[in-house]
Amino acid sequence: MSFKKTTFCLALSLAGLASASVMAADGTVNFKGKISDAPCSVSIPSSNQVVDLGTVPAADLNASGLKSTAKNFQIDLLNCSAAAKSVTVTFGGSSPAGKDALFNISSPDGTAAGTVATNVGIEVADSKGVDIKPNVASSSITLTPSIASQSLYFTANYQAYGVATTGDANATSDFTLTYQ
Repeated sequence: MSFKKTTFCLALSLAGLASASVMAADGTVNFKGKISDAPCSVSIPSSNQVVDLGTVPAADLNASGLKSTAKNFQIDLLNCSAAAKSVTVTFGGSSPAGKDALFNISSPDGTAAGTVATNVGIEVADSKGVDIKPNVASSSITLTPSIASQSLYFTANYQAYGVATTGDANATSDFTLTYQ
């Protein structure tokens, strides 16, 4: 009997070794993060908005530097904590060659590239009229710690960098808020 028990125990041990090799690790996953008090949240209408720059006659943009009428827009912040002292805003996008203060325009989805206006970009400025370049943080905007809901104000307009041609003049920009 003892031989049968020994054989059984040996077989059981070998089975355990076989399953151990099946369970061997192929790699490592490290989870990293941070729990923090979010300084503010962005209102839903502000997080996905359309700034209508309107239809501008090409004749109004027939020379480099000419601009359309600026249109106001804002980003509304909600539930700001007392820790939120200031914020910068970075609008993502690309610039026309040599015109780093302007945002490129592009064709709407499904529209032929030949229907896009040329020699014109979109200028974005803060509430003080200071241009905000694509992918560059704005000047720091002071927040009032005692006010839970606050708004950040901006303007946008077309600016010619040559004789503008007619066509669609749209752009999309994601924005990132960085709190200090």
